[in-house]
Amino acid sequence: MDTIANKDVRVIEHHCLQMPYAHLRVDHPKSLAKLMVSMEHYGQLVPVIVVTASPPHQWVLIDGYQRVNALKRLGKDTVEAEVWSCSLTDALLMLLKSWGARSSGILEEALLLHELYKQHSLSQQVLARRVGRDQSWVSRRLALLEPLSEAILEGVSKGALSVWVGARILAPMARAIPDHATCLLGYLLKHPRRTREVYSFYEHYQRSSHSIRTKMVEQPDLFFKAQRALETEKQAIALKKGPEGQWREACHALMTLLSELRALAPSLFFRQTREESRQPLQEFSQVRDKVEELTQTLREGVDC
Repeated sequence: MDTIANKDVRVIEHHCLQMPYAHLRVDHPKSLAKLMVSMEHYGQLVPVIVVTASPPHQWVLIDGYQRVNALKRLGKDTVEAEVWSCSLTDALLMLLKSWGARSSGILEEALLLHELYKQHSLSQQVLARRVGRDQSWVSRRLALLEPLSEAILEGVSKGALSVWVGARILAPMARAIPDHATCLLGYLLKHPRRTREVYSFYEHYQRSSHSIRTKMVEQPDLFFKAQRALETEKQAIALKKGPEGQWREACHALMTLLSELRALAPSLFFRQTREESRQPLQEFSQVRDKVEELTQTLREGVDC
């Protein structure tokens, strides 16, 4: 199947979406932030892609994971979706074929190929034919995942691990100290953690001595409990300071950021062409708009 005969666009509530392939997508925080700004101003411009799932009134999200994430963070309850009338396998193949026209990233291509190769039992020959590539292209993409052990890939495929954790934390740890990677992987498979939590763990791990590293991977729960305690303490401090203290700290932080922008301005605007400086100016105009909105809110509050 090379084309989708029937495509129906509809509005779907988030709780009706099944998202089994989120682990195959590489996180791009900066892209997500830009997407949120765009959606806040212009709304959702491109529908996500789904196929019908079971039970009724449920859909499997095929493409648009970052768009859904952005909409959720913006407090939106629904998403505009294009419903493809085809099997799950056909939808994933069509998605992979369409990626040739956009910068999806070769790692995401490799992971989707691996998903189709392992979980959908498609041979490299079939994959090459269905996505319009030669077999060497498929082989090269799959070879990118060779540094990841089968255990790590299985964790990624099952959704217990994110791509980022597998590629940026467990793979280099496995090359350096295999026993530590095995311990941490076993823990994460039984006790999944958010990528941000694992990244914090890895940062502390890198800065620690070998003996402390060994304790960390043998008893990861102790680290995560300590981090939760610190977070609770931070919340208590913020509560004690009240909104006045939080406002004061936020203003100081904003003044620091504005000073940094002022220091960067000469290299961005005095040495570049008008075309090159257009994007930075647009980004700053969004900041200025927010400042003007806050100023207006303060004026209305004072007037009352």
